[in-house]
Amino acid sequence: MKKELNNVTTNTKVSKTKEEKTKALYNDMSNWILRGQYLRGSRLPTEAELSERYELSRSAVRDVIARLKEEGLVVSRQGSGLFVVARPVTALDAPNLVNNLNDIGALFDFRLLIETESAGLAAERGSEADLQGIEVQHRILKRSFQRGEQATQEDFDFHVQIAKASGNKFLLNAVLSLQTGLVFSVKLGQKASDLPRALHAQQVAQEHEAIANAIVARDEAAARRAMRQHIETSLSRILNG
Repeated sequence: MKKELNNVTTNTKVSKTKEEKTKALYNDMSNWILRGQYLRGSRLPTEAELSERYELSRSAVRDVIARLKEEGLVVSRQGSGLFVVARPVTALDAPNLVNNLNDIGALFDFRLLIETESAGLAAERGSEADLQGIEVQHRILKRSFQRGEQATQEDFDFHVQIAKASGNKFLLNAVLSLQTGLVFSVKLGQKASDLPRALHAQQVAQEHEAIANAIVARDEAAARRAMRQHIETSLSRILNG
Protein backbone atom coordinates (compact mmCIF):
# COMPACT_ATOMS: atom_id res chain seq x y z
CA MET A 1 0.00 0.00 0.00
CA LYS A 2 2.85 2.35 0.89
CA LYS A 3 4.54 1.56 -2.40
CA GLU A 4 1.35 2.36 -4.31
CA LEU A 5 1.04 5.69 -2.48
CA ASN A 6 4.63 6.52 -3.36
CA ASN A 7 3.91 5.80 -7.00
CA VAL A 8 0.85 8.02 -6.94
CA THR A 9 2.83 10.83 -5.32
CA THR A 10 5.61 10.53 -7.89
CA ASN A 11 3.23 10.44 -10.83
CA THR A 12 1.33 13.43 -9.52
CA LYS A 13 4.56 15.36 -9.10
CA VAL A 14 5.84 14.83 -12.64
CA SER A 15 2.51 14.97 -14.44
CA LYS A 16 1.97 18.07 -16.55
CA THR A 17 -1.09 19.27 -18.36
CA LYS A 18 -1.14 19.65 -22.13
CA GLU A 19 -1.18 23.42 -21.66
CA GLU A 20 1.95 23.30 -19.50
CA LYS A 21 3.77 21.04 -21.96
CA THR A 22 2.80 23.27 -24.87
CA LYS A 23 3.99 26.37 -23.02
CA ALA A 24 7.28 24.63 -22.16
CA LEU A 25 7.84 23.72 -25.81
CA TYR A 26 7.18 27.27 -27.00
CA ASN A 27 9.41 28.81 -24.31
CA ASP A 28 12.23 26.35 -25.00
CA MET A 29 12.16 26.87 -28.75
CA SER A 30 12.11 30.65 -28.34
CA ASN A 31 15.04 30.46 -25.92
CA TRP A 32 17.02 28.18 -28.26
CA ILE A 33 16.87 30.96 -30.83
CA LEU A 34 17.21 33.89 -28.42
CA ARG A 35 20.28 32.46 -26.68
CA GLY A 36 22.02 31.41 -29.86
CA GLN A 37 21.78 27.66 -29.36
CA TYR A 38 20.32 27.55 -32.85
CA LEU A 39 21.57 30.34 -35.11
CA ARG A 40 19.87 31.73 -38.19
CA GLY A 41 19.80 29.03 -40.87
CA SER A 42 20.10 26.16 -38.36
CA ARG A 43 17.74 23.23 -38.65
CA LEU A 44 15.56 22.62 -35.60
CA PRO A 45 14.42 19.22 -34.27
CA THR A 46 11.65 17.56 -36.27
CA GLU A 47 7.97 17.49 -35.28
CA ALA A 48 8.35 13.82 -34.39
CA GLU A 49 11.35 14.51 -32.13
CA LEU A 50 9.61 17.39 -30.39
CA SER A 51 6.43 15.37 -29.99
CA GLU A 52 8.32 12.55 -28.29
CA ARG A 53 10.50 14.81 -26.15
CA TYR A 54 7.64 16.92 -24.81
CA GLU A 55 5.01 14.15 -24.78
CA LEU A 56 2.69 16.14 -27.02
CA SER A 57 0.62 15.19 -30.03
CA ARG A 58 1.92 16.15 -33.46
CA SER A 59 -0.98 18.58 -33.84
CA ALA A 60 -0.02 20.35 -30.59
CA VAL A 61 3.58 20.64 -31.79
CA ARG A 62 2.37 22.03 -35.12
CA ASP A 63 0.37 24.68 -33.23
CA VAL A 64 3.54 25.84 -31.47
CA ILE A 65 5.48 25.88 -34.73
CA ALA A 66 2.69 27.86 -36.39
CA ARG A 67 2.96 30.47 -33.62
CA LEU A 68 6.73 30.73 -34.12
CA LYS A 69 6.19 31.11 -37.86
CA GLU A 70 3.72 33.94 -37.28
CA GLU A 71 6.37 35.67 -35.16
CA GLY A 72 8.84 35.34 -38.03
CA LEU A 73 11.29 33.15 -36.11
CA VAL A 74 11.15 29.88 -38.06
CA VAL A 75 10.24 28.57 -41.51
CA SER A 76 9.46 25.13 -42.92
CA ARG A 77 11.22 23.99 -46.06
CA GLN A 78 9.61 21.23 -48.06
CA GLY A 79 11.51 18.00 -47.59
CA SER A 80 14.20 19.64 -45.44
CA GLY A 81 12.60 20.47 -42.10
CA LEU A 82 12.21 23.45 -39.81
CA PHE A 83 14.80 26.26 -39.84
CA VAL A 84 15.59 29.40 -37.82
CA VAL A 85 15.14 32.60 -39.82
CA ALA A 86 15.52 35.21 -37.07
CA ARG A 87 15.85 35.73 -33.34
CA PRO A 88 13.33 37.67 -31.27
CA VAL A 89 14.09 41.27 -30.38
CA THR A 90 14.01 41.79 -26.63
CA ALA A 91 14.58 44.62 -24.20
CA LEU A 92 18.21 43.49 -24.04
CA ASP A 93 18.70 44.67 -27.60
CA ALA A 94 18.14 48.23 -26.34
CA PRO A 95 17.61 49.83 -29.76
CA ASN A 96 17.48 53.31 -28.23
CA LEU A 97 20.96 53.03 -26.74
CA VAL A 98 22.62 53.73 -30.11
CA ASN A 99 21.46 57.15 -31.26
CA ASN A 100 24.59 59.05 -32.29
CA LEU A 101 28.32 58.80 -32.96
CA ASN A 102 29.19 59.02 -29.24
CA ASP A 103 27.03 55.96 -28.65
CA ILE A 104 28.72 54.22 -31.57
CA GLY A 105 32.12 54.90 -29.96
CA ALA A 106 30.94 53.43 -26.65
CA LEU A 107 29.49 50.42 -28.46
CA PHE A 108 32.80 49.74 -30.19
CA ASP A 109 34.73 50.09 -26.92
CA PHE A 110 32.47 47.38 -25.52
CA ARG A 111 32.95 45.26 -28.65
CA LEU A 112 36.72 45.44 -28.21
CA LEU A 113 36.38 44.03 -24.71
CA ILE A 114 33.87 41.31 -25.56
CA GLU A 115 34.62 40.21 -29.10
CA THR A 116 38.41 40.27 -28.93
CA GLU A 117 38.22 37.82 -26.05
CA SER A 118 35.55 35.78 -27.83
CA ALA A 119 37.87 35.30 -30.81
CA GLY A 120 40.75 34.20 -28.61
CA LEU A 121 38.63 31.74 -26.65
CA ALA A 122 37.08 30.40 -29.86
CA ALA A 123 40.58 29.58 -31.13
CA GLU A 124 41.48 27.99 -27.80
CA ARG A 125 38.30 26.13 -26.88
CA GLY A 126 36.12 25.83 -29.96
CA SER A 127 35.13 22.31 -30.96
CA GLU A 128 35.64 21.10 -34.51
CA ALA A 129 31.91 21.60 -35.09
CA ASP A 130 32.22 25.18 -33.80
CA LEU A 131 35.11 25.92 -36.15
CA GLN A 132 33.20 24.41 -39.06
CA GLY A 133 30.30 26.68 -38.13
CA ILE A 134 32.59 29.72 -38.32
CA GLU A 135 33.83 28.64 -41.74
CA VAL A 136 30.24 28.14 -42.94
CA GLN A 137 29.15 31.57 -41.69
CA HIS A 138 32.23 33.12 -43.31
CA ARG A 139 31.39 31.53 -46.67
CA ILE A 140 27.78 32.75 -46.42
CA LEU A 141 29.00 36.27 -45.64
CA LYS A 142 31.55 36.17 -48.47
CA ARG A 143 28.93 35.08 -51.01
CA SER A 144 26.63 37.88 -49.86
CA PHE A 145 29.39 40.43 -50.44
CA GLN A 146 30.13 38.94 -53.86
CA ARG A 147 26.48 39.38 -54.81
CA GLY A 148 26.71 43.05 -53.87
CA GLU A 149 24.41 42.71 -50.85
CA GLN A 150 24.72 44.73 -47.63
CA ALA A 151 24.97 41.48 -45.65
CA THR A 152 24.28 43.16 -42.31
CA GLN A 153 22.55 40.11 -40.83
CA GLU A 154 25.16 37.72 -42.25
CA ASP A 155 27.88 39.89 -40.70
CA PHE A 156 26.17 39.71 -37.31
CA ASP A 157 25.68 35.92 -37.60
CA PHE A 158 29.42 35.51 -38.21
CA HIS A 159 30.24 37.34 -34.98
CA VAL A 160 27.61 35.39 -33.05
CA GLN A 161 29.09 32.10 -34.25
CA ILE A 162 32.49 33.17 -32.93
CA ALA A 163 30.99 34.05 -29.55
CA LYS A 164 29.22 30.71 -29.52
CA ALA A 165 32.51 28.93 -30.25
CA SER A 166 34.09 30.66 -27.23
CA GLY A 167 32.14 28.28 -25.01
CA ASN A 168 31.20 31.13 -22.67
CA LYS A 169 27.47 31.75 -22.48
CA PHE A 170 27.94 35.21 -20.98
CA LEU A 171 30.07 36.34 -23.91
CA LEU A 172 27.50 34.86 -26.28
CA ASN A 173 24.60 36.62 -24.56
CA ALA A 174 26.55 39.90 -24.59
CA VAL A 175 27.07 39.68 -28.35
CA LEU A 176 23.46 38.66 -28.95
CA SER A 177 22.27 41.68 -26.98
CA LEU A 178 24.19 43.96 -29.35
CA GLN A 179 22.28 42.93 -32.47
CA THR A 180 20.38 46.16 -33.02
CA GLY A 181 23.43 48.34 -32.41
CA LEU A 182 25.72 46.23 -34.58
CA VAL A 183 23.34 46.10 -37.52
CA PHE A 184 22.82 49.86 -37.22
CA SER A 185 26.59 50.52 -37.10
CA VAL A 186 27.27 48.30 -40.13
CA LYS A 187 24.68 50.20 -42.17
CA LEU A 188 26.07 53.51 -40.92
CA GLY A 189 29.58 52.46 -41.91
CA GLN A 190 28.43 51.58 -45.40
CA LYS A 191 26.76 54.97 -45.80
CA ALA A 192 29.69 56.92 -44.34
CA SER A 193 32.42 55.24 -46.37
CA ASP A 194 33.83 57.18 -49.31
CA LEU A 195 35.03 53.93 -50.84
CA PRO A 196 33.13 52.33 -53.72
CA ARG A 197 30.80 49.69 -52.36
CA ALA A 198 32.74 46.82 -53.99
CA LEU A 199 36.04 47.96 -52.46
CA HIS A 200 34.41 48.54 -49.07
CA ALA A 201 32.97 45.00 -49.16
CA GLN A 202 36.34 43.59 -50.21
CA GLN A 203 38.09 45.18 -47.24
CA VAL A 204 35.50 43.91 -44.77
CA ALA A 205 35.62 40.43 -46.32
CA GLN A 206 39.41 40.33 -45.96
CA GLU A 207 39.14 41.32 -42.30
CA HIS A 208 36.61 38.58 -41.63
CA GLU A 209 38.76 36.06 -43.49
CA ALA A 210 41.75 36.92 -41.31
CA ILE A 211 39.64 36.35 -38.19
CA ALA A 212 38.23 33.04 -39.44
CA ASN A 213 41.64 31.74 -40.57
CA ALA A 214 43.27 32.57 -37.23
CA ILE A 215 40.53 30.87 -35.23
CA VAL A 216 40.50 27.75 -37.41
CA ALA A 217 44.31 27.60 -37.09
CA ARG A 218 43.80 27.81 -33.30
CA ASP A 219 46.14 30.79 -33.11
CA GLU A 220 44.71 32.66 -30.12
CA ALA A 221 46.99 35.68 -30.39
CA ALA A 222 46.37 36.10 -34.11
CA ALA A 223 42.61 35.70 -33.59
CA ARG A 224 42.58 38.46 -31.00
CA ARG A 225 44.71 40.73 -33.20
CA ALA A 226 42.52 40.13 -36.26
CA MET A 227 39.32 40.81 -34.34
CA ARG A 228 40.75 43.94 -32.73
CA GLN A 229 41.94 45.26 -36.09
CA HIS A 230 38.54 44.56 -37.66
CA ILE A 231 36.63 46.39 -34.92
CA GLU A 232 39.00 49.35 -34.87
CA THR A 233 38.97 49.61 -38.67
CA SER A 234 35.17 49.35 -38.72
CA LEU A 235 34.90 52.26 -36.30
CA SER A 236 37.38 54.26 -38.36
CA ARG A 237 35.28 53.69 -41.47
CA ILE A 238 32.24 55.08 -39.67
CA LEU A 239 33.97 58.11 -38.13
CA ASN A 240 36.30 59.05 -40.96
CA GLY A 241 34.54 57.69 -44.05
